[in-house]
Amino acid sequence: MSTHDPVLIVEDTVELAEVIEATVEGMGLPTVVANHGSIALDHLQTISPRLLLLDIGLPDINGWDILKFVRERYKTNGQTMPPIIVITAYSDPTNRLVGKFEEVNAYLIKPFTPEQIEATVRSVLNAQT
Repeated sequence: MSTHDPVLIVEDTVELAEVIEATVEGMGLPTVVANHGSIALDHLQTISPRLLLLDIGLPDINGWDILKFVRERYKTNGQTMPPIIVITAYSDPTNRLVGKFEEVNAYLIKPFTPEQIEATVRSVLNAQT
């Protein structure tokens, strides 16, 4: 992964996706936004994101299923998987347990602020270096 690899933001609420995009780009990181899971899967065919911000509650594909696709793609290609930040309104223990088994790096529980986005992204990226 290079510093030019984009951050892939998968969020179906357009306004929230715009806030996340503006915050991440304000950190000097390029972004690609997908408002549907199918669009995210299309992007994942052509880019290798340095970080994936992934909403779990998407209208067309469950975020956990996208994560399975990502894991299989990177495992098949022998690549290191990008860090994953789950974006969710579900803060219940069950979803956190699934995230732990799926090796999620961090959670952003809705609603959150741009400052929380930036702190979480910095924390996850710093842990990777």
